[in-house]
Amino acid sequence: MLKFTAVVMKYFLLIGISFILSSCGLLYEPSKPVNYKSQSFSKDNLPLKPDFQSIDSWAVHPNKKVDILADFEVKKPKLDVDIFFIYPTLHSDSKDLSWNSDVYNENTKNLVLKSSVKYQSSAWYSTGNLYVPYYRQAHLRVFGPEFWNNGGEKAYELAYKDLKQAFIIFLEKYNTNRPIIIAGHSQGAGHAKRLLKEFFDGKPLQNKLIAAYLIGTRVMEDEFNSIKHMTNESETGGFVTWNSYRLMSKAKERKAIYTISKEWIKGSVCSNPITWDKKKSSNYNDHKGFLYLNKKIYPKAVKIESIDDKLLIRTPKVGLFKRMLISTIKDYHKADINLFWEDIRVNSRVRSESYLKTK
Repeated sequence: MLKFTAVVMKYFLLIGISFILSSCGLLYEPSKPVNYKSQSFSKDNLPLKPDFQSIDSWAVHPNKKVDILADFEVKKPKLDVDIFFIYPTLHSDSKDLSWNSDVYNENTKNLVLKSSVKYQSSAWYSTGNLYVPYYRQAHLRVFGPEFWNNGGEKAYELAYKDLKQAFIIFLEKYNTNRPIIIAGHSQGAGHAKRLLKEFFDGKPLQNKLIAAYLIGTRVMEDEFNSIKHMTNESETGGFVTWNSYRLMSKAKERKAIYTISKEWIKGSVCSNPITWDKKKSSNYNDHKGFLYLNKKIYPKAVKIESIDDKLLIRTPKVGLFKRMLISTIKDYHKADINLFWEDIRVNSRVRSESYLKTK
């Protein structure tokens, strides 16, 4: 009886935790399409631009103590490489009329730290020197065609201008000719593609590119002139990319609301973020680790069923109660990095070591 009571209490505790996580967006998933409010795009209403000469404009910087990353310290020394990470769209409140986020707003900064820095950029933290700039990212609504043509494109361009400026200052002030990993998710990966085209593709800086992790966006085979899709775990100088989708029944799939539509990524390149080769599936035993919301890493939890222009995966094996919570989620876009967190961490080091040996 006592054992049964403990199990029931644990179940309700996890349900309570799920509500808390939902309230901060980590497990939130809309049950119907969101109707966004908007306003005319005006330069007079833009938030102040960040000053990347100041360390305060960086969410993560080697010269800045970031307490939230303390749990991801490892005994192994970091390599002499730099990682430039661009976080995904977090500016998404349907009632917020602003086109771009305010990087001086403390709530905005805390959201970046407690979500993307903690659960995403942390995958690269132990490899080398991690840089994550705050930027005036575009609101989620800009990706709807009705908003893109009425201010959204300008908001997206403003976000890229911030990141371009951050990258220039990173190169001039901090990089000191070290090899570079470029990584980003969703909107961040979209901006990362543009940085690669402008600064690396067919240019001298390409020689310093260890790898680009372009996660949660569309990348076509001919996206770049000379930066190629990498198809083994130690290859360098190219990119990897994927979009994650849960394997579901057709009935459940019809009800799913995807952040990234399957139609939009049709024909996109898709890497295998477990084996890092041309295999079109993987086994549980191949999987190195899923970073769950309790900051624990669960190995052998994810199985890739198939790969074409996307990943199809089963609900992760993380124990009965946690799996029950995850089973309510149909859109795996937010988890593109979490699902393969340890695989990315290990792989970024393997590629960096491979680069350093050959250069």
